[in-house]
Amino acid sequence: MINYTVNIDTLKLQIDFINSSKQREVMDRLARALHTTYPFLKVNYNTNPIPNGAYTHTVNTGRTTILELTSGAYKDIYRRTIYFITVEIAGLKQYHKNDKIAHDCLIRLVAYLNTNQIGFEYTGIDIAVDMECPFRYVYAFCNKKAAGVKYYKVYERQPYPTSHYVEKYILTHNRVMKRSYFYEKSIKEKNITYPLTRFELKLQSSFFNRYPYRWGMLQNELDRYHILYFPTLDEKDGALSLYAQYENTIRRRDLHKLGLDRYRIYPNTSDVEDFLFSLYNVYEHDLKLPVEKVDNGWFWP
Repeated sequence: MINYTVNIDTLKLQIDFINSSKQREVMDRLARALHTTYPFLKVNYNTNPIPNGAYTHTVNTGRTTILELTSGAYKDIYRRTIYFITVEIAGLKQYHKNDKIAHDCLIRLVAYLNTNQIGFEYTGIDIAVDMECPFRYVYAFCNKKAAGVKYYKVYERQPYPTSHYVEKYILTHNRVMKRSYFYEKSIKEKNITYPLTRFELKLQSSFFNRYPYRWGMLQNELDRYHILYFPTLDEKDGALSLYAQYENTIRRRDLHKLGLDRYRIYPNTSDVEDFLFSLYNVYEHDLKLPVEKVDNGWFWP
């Protein structure tokens, strides 16, 4: 079997407020916490709202965006106006130094929130399974299909040569609850010197609006997919040829009869889920934070 790891690539947090003044205060303090701790970061404030009326500000190092801070408002089920801030950090698992910066920024922000007793919820998670093997030796499909969702068949043409989508969500991917695909990671990141294929499951905000995060959820969602690695292309052709004959009719409990389990990878999300819960217990006194300089001298006009 191959070496593989399970990671979080993108994480989105949301903080809700009952008034806009508190929202603005926390937004300012989040930006200040980042800049004070990491002076090399630059916060780019955007005064032009996106179509839904929200404002998205980026935090950059050089030309690279480390995270996005978004503020806006929505109506809850009781028609009350709720003001929110979302923090979206992408690239938590890359293969260069920026993933450490992203991780450090995440820790700094949740430390501020926990210390000041400001609650947050997870509203977006991208789970990544990184496999040390060439893209051609991997296949994935959904073993528990959702009603109303269209899926690619085994021999159906894919949009891109080095990416394979499981669900047909290409034109509407921003409006669905979740989507998955695998792709050749070593092409996307040029500094990777060995074959690396990533399977990625994106759980989006609409998913968490319906199903609030709980421990074990990520494992349950990954288990809905068969992620397969084949030692040879001949074995892949034979196994997929057999699966293609039954993919429209076979039930989940009968998939083992096709002999696919010998190729299946079983990612374990326990470390990832432990990490998510640990973020609720990080406080500023746990971090070695720089001391802000305060000028207490008298100013004589």
